[in-house]
Amino acid sequence: MLEHIPEPADSPSYAYWCERSTYASEDRDEPDCFARYSAATPELAIQRIRDEARALLAVLPEAERPVLGWAEGAGRVRALGALHQGRTCGFSLRHGDGWSEWVVRPVPTDSGDPAEAAASFTETVPCGVCALCTKGR
Repeated sequence: MLEHIPEPADSPSYAYWCERSTYASEDRDEPDCFARYSAATPELAIQRIRDEARALLAVLPEAERPVLGWAEGAGRVRALGALHQGRTCGFSLRHGDGWSEWVVRPVPTDSGDPAEAAASFTETVPCGVCALCTKGR
């Protein structure tokens, strides 16, 4: 029987630096919409990605909405595992004619990296067109 092996006392703690790029069409080289933010836990980072993905898909007709298997099932579990182990994870999603990409990178809080400075940091460059930017208008 395997016994639980405790984490070393000096294991790093992390902040989770997240970036989302949204492209209006596959012909675009530069994102139309870009957001950066940090999350205090892997669970919060993945939850925000799930929320953003659902918002992007909500404006599509029901028949055109892809299944979010990566956000709901095994993909989510693997992403959480990677983040808890200090590894980067990413997701991509096609929605209508556009697509979005998310990257979450653990940053040790003692690294001096600006990403770890604030667990609630958010910076966006809204396009005013995608479902995430027009939400709340």
